[in-house]
Amino acid sequence: MLKAWADAQDDTPPPASASQLARHIEYIAATLPRQSVDDEAGEKRTAVYTSLLSGFSNRALAYMARKACETLDWFPTPRQCLEILQGYNAPPSEKDTALALCHRFWQGKFEDWIAAVKDGNVDQETIDNAPLQWRKIAMERGFLRWIEEECRYVIRRKIIAEASL
Repeated sequence: MLKAWADAQDDTPPPASASQLARHIEYIAATLPRQSVDDEAGEKRTAVYTSLLSGFSNRALAYMARKACETLDWFPTPRQCLEILQGYNAPPSEKDTALALCHRFWQGKFEDWIAAVKDGNVDQETIDNAPLQWRKIAMERGFLRWIEEECRYVIRRKIIAEASL
């Protein structure tokens, strides 16, 4: 159920609002010097920054503003802003966390199953009901064997034991 819920989630962070974007640009502007421009050039510059940065999340823009202030001597160009944003790693979303929990759960189940197969402590029904990928892995590891006549995987030890009788 957790995997179904996680798969149904859209974990794309919402883009920053215009006011959030403006705050980040103002933060940089208050910290780093920049070339003086007239009002018309300033409006055009603002339009370029808005166009290029408007799709990013508020957290990504906060990262960009902080990194720009930490690493640059002058107000960043749009290209520098985009380069800084390439280094941003979003924190794991609820979807990522849920899928990681599902993976850990199934990895544990697989490890328990493969250990039981290795030890020969499973019945044929348990082998037949295991996911095909698990059976293939067990066969590659030498714990199971594919019996063509029966169209199924069986424990290799039992085949060897039966053959020696």
